Amino acid sequence: MSLMLNSGRAMPTLGLGTFKATTPGEVGSAVRAALQAGYRLIDCAAGYGNQPEIGDALTEAMASGTVSRDELFVVSKLFQTHHAWDGDASRCFETLDRTLAELQLEYLDLFLIHWPFGFAEAVLEKPPGTPQPLRLEGGSPNPVFTIKMEYTQTWAAMEAMVESGKVKSIGVSNFTREQLEHLCSVATIPPAVNQVELHPYCSQQELVKFCEKESIRVMGYSPLGSSAEHAPTEAGHRLLEHPVVGEIAQQRGKTAAQVLIRWGLQRYGTNLISIPKSSNPGRIEQNFHVTDWELTDADMERLDQLNCDFRYFVSYLKTPSNDVRWHDGVIETGTESDFVTTGS
Repeated sequence: MSLMLNSGRAMPTLGLGTFKATTPGEVGSAVRAALQAGYRLIDCAAGYGNQPEIGDALTEAMASGTVSRDELFVVSKLFQTHHAWDGDASRCFETLDRTLAELQLEYLDLFLIHWPFGFAEAVLEKPPGTPQPLRLEGGSPNPVFTIKMEYTQTWAAMEAMVESGKVKSIGVSNFTREQLEHLCSVATIPPAVNQVELHPYCSQQELVKFCEKESIRVMGYSPLGSSAEHAPTEAGHRLLEHPVVGEIAQQRGKTAAQVLIRWGLQRYGTNLISIPKSSNPGRIEQNFHVTDWELTDADMERLDQLNCDFRYFVSYLKTPSNDVRWHDGVIETGTESDFVTTGS
C-alpha cells in the first residue's frame, strides 16, 4: 500500500524505523530482515549514527536481487548540527553528500529537517575533542551548545537539493501546525511530509487533520510507544503493556504491536505512514502483517480513549527549570528571541 506525496511520488504506508539501533550488526540485520519480509520503506537519520551499516545492507540487498533501487523508498534527516547558520548553508549540502555516501545511494527518496532547531556547533564537542551529550538527564538540551529556532534558510537549501536531483521529495519532522504554516508561507516547494510522534497516547488528531487539508502526509514514529520506563500518569502503563491493548490483541489473535500499528493505519488511513522499529526478525515480520485485517469500531473507540497527549520525546525548549514538553505556538521569527540556549 502507498500514498501519493504532493511531489508526485508514491510512498509506502509501512516502513522500518532505525532509531536507537546502534549495537554493531543490529541495524544491518534488521534492514535485511525487513526487506526479506516485504518492507520497501526504510527510515534513517544522520543523527542515529548507523547509516553506514544501513548502506551496506541496502547495497547487499540490491546486489542479490532482493530489491531494486526503484522499489526502495529511503528517508533520511538533516540533523540539528547541519542547519544553515547565519546565512551559511554549506553544511546542509555537506551532510546530504555524507548521507548519500553512507547509504551508498545516488539520491534520497525523501529528506527531512529533523527538528525545527539548529545548533551553532557542527560537532557535539566542547571543548574540541571532548564529546558532550546532546541532552541532559530529563531531556533538556545540553546548555553548552548554542541552539536557536531555525528552518527557513535550511528549507531553501533543501529546495536546491531537489533541483540538483539528489533528493526527490523534502519534508520536516517534529514540526507544529504553526511552524508548518510559517514554512509554507515562505517555501517554493511545500513540505511533502511531517514526521511526528504518533500513537494512542499521543494521537495528534488536530495536526493530522491540518496536514491532510494541506496535502502534507504524516509519518508516525514510535507507533508502539517507547521502551522507556516512564508512562502517562493517566494510563499507569507503558503503551505496549496497557491492559486495553492486551485484551484487544488476545481477542483478535494478534500481537500488541500489531494492534497498535493497525490502529494508526486504520485511524488515519488516508494520510498516515507508520514506521515501527524492531531489531527482532520475527517481530519485524509480524509488524508487516497489519494490512489484511481490521480492528472493530469498538476496538478503535477503546484505543482512541487512551489519548492523553503524552509525549515520550520532548522539545528543545525544555529546561531543568520548566516542564515545557513541546513547542506549540513558537515559530522562527529571525530575531534574537529565537535563541533557546547560548552556549559557552
